[in-house]
Amino acid sequence: MQKLPMRNKSRSCCAKCCLGTFLYILVLFLLLFVIFFVIVPVVFKYSVGIQRNLIFPTWVIPQQNYSDIEAYGIKGVKNFYVNVGKEDNVTLGVWHILPFEILSEIIDNDDYNYEGVLENADYNIMLYLHGNGNDRAAALELYEILRKHFQIVAVDYRGYADSSKATMNETGIVGDIVELYKWLRKKSQSRIFVWGHSLGSGVATHLISDLKNDNISTSGVVLETPFTSVTDVMKSHPVLKVYSFMPWFSLTITDPIVYNDLNFNSASYILDVDSPIMMLHAKDDEIIEYRFATELFNVAVNNRNYTYQGNVTYHLFEALDYGHMNIYKAPELPNYVSEFIEECDKFERKKKV
Repeated sequence: MQKLPMRNKSRSCCAKCCLGTFLYILVLFLLLFVIFFVIVPVVFKYSVGIQRNLIFPTWVIPQQNYSDIEAYGIKGVKNFYVNVGKEDNVTLGVWHILPFEILSEIIDNDDYNYEGVLENADYNIMLYLHGNGNDRAAALELYEILRKHFQIVAVDYRGYADSSKATMNETGIVGDIVELYKWLRKKSQSRIFVWGHSLGSGVATHLISDLKNDNISTSGVVLETPFTSVTDVMKSHPVLKVYSFMPWFSLTITDPIVYNDLNFNSASYILDVDSPIMMLHAKDDEIIEYRFATELFNVAVNNRNYTYQGNVTYHLFEALDYGHMNIYKAPELPNYVSEFIEECDKFERKKKV
């Protein structure tokens, strides 16, 4: 028999080796593709728990004693709890923060007549609704600005901090805050404003829309780092942009958020806000791009009637390291708050004429 030359044998082995390597890489690539672009989206679609943990990351908030006010270095604050759940028996943790006007250095936190202040119509109330990764103690610096004009009621949603554990979805969370608002309305004849930060802006617009159905109005609403909807923000996320080319992207990623009541569609609810609105956003916000606030502003301006629903003011801050959490550092913010209160005063006077 004629033997193959050694060189031909070597080439044959090399070709087989290259083919094997190519097939191995191809199979590995296909396997990774199936895992990341088929299995992961399908798991996300059918896992409500994963979706809720994404929208409500309560696990990032450390356990704290909210009754130990001195530990936070703030004075004139009372920690208490309000039962708001008719069916779920939900109790919300609340801070009542007194306005600077009535603070005294010689009186301890526990000695103030908080109930009397809350009922006093002379002191406007600001209902503060925090973001999805925060709690009622996360905005201490902002409170110092707001309490120059308001007594503040800061609340933790169900599932957050020491509020009751209950099913976390938009309907449940907003429903709780509606009941808290009605509780405040019964307690006090003060004008009530609403300040929503990030996710709290979505809670705020939905809250006001639901209150309108009960013929209850607010005196003004401030939306800090707002967005149009959760699914809009998700589509802009760098990780999810990788998935956006998939024909099944909506079916497995964004549609489940809507279906499972997690979307907080502010672009829809803001049309029901019958009071002046102030929006605040920073150009260097890496969590929620400011274009969503701009879009929400345009929706509000173009689809609300300012004559009987109030003006919309939009303050967009330059990229000065304010990001998503530090707009309180803006030196012009106190003036913006004062101007907004004057705008709300004018609007209410005009309605009475």
